[in-house]
Amino acid sequence: MDKVNNLKSADVPEEFCIFKTQLSFIEKEWLKGTYTIETLRSSNSRLFSMIRNKNVKNQIDRCSFLFDNDATFDEIDGFLAEVFKSDDLVNLAWYYKVMVQSKHINYVLQKIEEKLAKSHKQDPKRFDHHMLIAPASKPIEMTVPQGYILGPLLKSHVDTVTEQWAADTGFTTVSDDMVHIVQENIAERPSFGVFTESDPRTPIAWCSMYGGSSLAMLHVKDGHRGKGLARILIRSMLKIAQEVHGIECRLHTCVHKDNLASQKLFLSEGWEIQPVNYKKIYFFF
Repeated sequence: MDKVNNLKSADVPEEFCIFKTQLSFIEKEWLKGTYTIETLRSSNSRLFSMIRNKNVKNQIDRCSFLFDNDATFDEIDGFLAEVFKSDDLVNLAWYYKVMVQSKHINYVLQKIEEKLAKSHKQDPKRFDHHMLIAPASKPIEMTVPQGYILGPLLKSHVDTVTEQWAADTGFTTVSDDMVHIVQENIAERPSFGVFTESDPRTPIAWCSMYGGSSLAMLHVKDGHRGKGLARILIRSMLKIAQEVHGIECRLHTCVHKDNLASQKLFLSEGWEIQPVNYKKIYFFF
């Protein structure tokens, strides 16, 4: 395989809308961390691309892949051999996420797991989720209920958001890595909170975006649910993403398969559960 000029978001077909949106995040500086993009062309002129992200410790914590849907298994093997080199395998973060969008999803994930099998552990049920893609249409604006205020999340809100995120995802302690992820979400990309007029400094609901272009950490505190606050946050995040990246660049989100209430909410907003051609898989070392 030969290295070629890296893809731009405008070059990526809409069928690979998640990879397309991730490239747009980089181009519009919504992802400011340490990342590399690598694009290869096979002898049959099929394109393969990868976005590799490193954390504050310079360890690889996320990889997104684009595979040509006409690729052969030999071509896929050749590409994976290029991107999973020995130096990379010893420099993976404790929490490593792989994102793949391909009609060959099962084969690709099997090969990735084989490359990591000797060194990782995972609990697939813990993060068994549905992937949902935002609609390619503008959201209808909503008015915040009386007594509430919609505003940006700030640095002072990091601890509140991180502690709740850890609880929601089943972690018993808050790690420095989790704090850094929340700090990045708030500092690098739009994040919204809902506040009460009586306490405009403390968020009672919030939502942000990961650098991988997914809606993140949506939460509404007890006592404030059933008022449409989560719906307002989803629409606000989608609106600003479309304004910056265009309507063809679509956000996505992960919803645990047991979280039926969140699934119902996103589906009612026009988000679509993805078929098996897109998957995130989490590795813990």
